[in-house]
Amino acid sequence: MGSPKIETIMKTMHEIHDESKQIKPYVIVCQPRRDLKEIPAQNFDGYEGLHIDMLGFTHAFCNIGGEKVDVARNYLIDAAIDSGAKYMLFVGEDTVLPYDAFLKLHATAEKNVNSCIVGVYYIKLSSAMIMIKTKDDFVIPAQCNPGDPVFEVWQAGMDAMLIPTHILRKMKEDEPDNVFCCIGHKLEGLPFIGEDNYFYHRLRKSGFNVLCDPAIQCLHCDLATGKYTAHPDINLENYITNFPMTGELVWKDKREIDRRWVERIPGEKHLEKLQEKVPMQISEVKEK
Repeated sequence: MGSPKIETIMKTMHEIHDESKQIKPYVIVCQPRRDLKEIPAQNFDGYEGLHIDMLGFTHAFCNIGGEKVDVARNYLIDAAIDSGAKYMLFVGEDTVLPYDAFLKLHATAEKNVNSCIVGVYYIKLSSAMIMIKTKDDFVIPAQCNPGDPVFEVWQAGMDAMLIPTHILRKMKEDEPDNVFCCIGHKLEGLPFIGEDNYFYHRLRKSGFNVLCDPAIQCLHCDLATGKYTAHPDINLENYITNFPMTGELVWKDKREIDRRWVERIPGEKHLEKLQEKVPMQISEVKEK
């Protein structure tokens, strides 16, 4: 065997890199961001320094900043469909997933191919963002203790959610002139309708459901302080973050948390802009 040549080695490495571009992501992690200048709670971008275990799975990352959350989610869902990925993982920028979250969500999804799977995160300073519909047609927060079995939910947040993309494609086929998510506020006498309400309604119309796996217990943190709300039995050693988690949110933090949330509710001017953009083109957002 002759002496190896650096040119030949580099040529082979470039061939491997070019070959990798033809491989689709198995899962694409998607994250709506309020401001790309802010530091999110966790890192999901790239193949080094990831804060959840996706080793062995081809994966991609997509985020968008500066848009209202419904517009951002529509863009990210379209990007996930276009990517050809089998799964889309929605993660909030202030939601902290345990290190094994994807593996557990994926295992549950593979057993329930026509369901979206959500992990548990709590409304800041309140109950779990997981609601069930009772046999008496009440909607109430679910008990979501670690070790509880997987169960069907009526409503939940979307910030720790694994979605099979065949579900998204079917929803788009069913109503091609509709959006996946939309926030309604002060419209024709309607109550406030969140983007998650809109998505779940469309999901059920297309014949799919949502399951919660209580084994995935997330932190819902305040990016400004590192304080969080979570199940009392969580172990912080199971979470990797970009900055330290400084302790649980307490009642005196509520006013500031609520003020920021209200400021992010779209007003009528935003809704007029959104209506003009429907259906929104991905290229329009990329250019911003």
